[in-house]
Amino acid sequence: MSLRRFSKAQLERCSAWFDLVETPDEWTDIGPIGEGESQSVRVKYGDTVGVAKPGPPKASDLVCRAAHEKIAFDLAHRLDLPVPPVILWGKDMGHHYIRGRSISGWAFLQAGKWDDAARLGLLTSELITSASPVVSAMRVFHTWISDTDRKSDHTQVDLDSAEVLGVAFIDHAFSMSFQWKQPGAPIGACPAYMPAPEDRGTMVHTADLISQISDAEIERIVNRIPAGYLPPVERQHVLDNLKGRRGNLGALLGL
Repeated sequence: MSLRRFSKAQLERCSAWFDLVETPDEWTDIGPIGEGESQSVRVKYGDTVGVAKPGPPKASDLVCRAAHEKIAFDLAHRLDLPVPPVILWGKDMGHHYIRGRSISGWAFLQAGKWDDAARLGLLTSELITSASPVVSAMRVFHTWISDTDRKSDHTQVDLDSAEVLGVAFIDHAFSMSFQWKQPGAPIGACPAYMPAPEDRGTMVHTADLISQISDAEIERIVNRIPAGYLPPVERQHVLDNLKGRRGNLGALLGL
């Protein structure tokens, strides 16, 4: 069973945005979301609403946020893991946004943050336990991309979930080249940050799937990111470390 409990329409958007790199569409800013370090804004094109980040201009910010978000989605899509679709957005790039922006699609029609849903008493023990496989798989994935500063607030849930909790993972800006400053960067495992039981079998399976991704596929996903979003030095660190960590996840996680 797929760990992505997205709707048919959302899965179609995942496929469409995986095939694209940068949006050709004219998105309109419809107002701030008003939370998080990046101060994301809502944007709209036709009937489609997304989340653009960063919100306010960050002309001096050299973190490759947008590239990280896009690569994380593309890799997750390749693995059938629940990261909402992401596309790059070049509007005002190089002046107000020196490393560009990204737009993320919504995960669910009725989405809420894990922490908010827990505070409202919407997450029963049964629903939390049902999330064990996806939480475990994503810990392996986040170890691979060195997104080690995770928290449950970076996780959305489907508020319409019945027996199995729909979960989606967002905010990958501070992964990869933010952490990797050299080949073989000595970054350890992503901590167990989610309040769900760990499924070691799923972790082993996910590590095995990642180990099978070829050099060519990693290069295809990373090298299609334009240089303005991911300059040569950062690009090479991403390539080297994705390839180098790919077969070492079991050891990093003690599997």
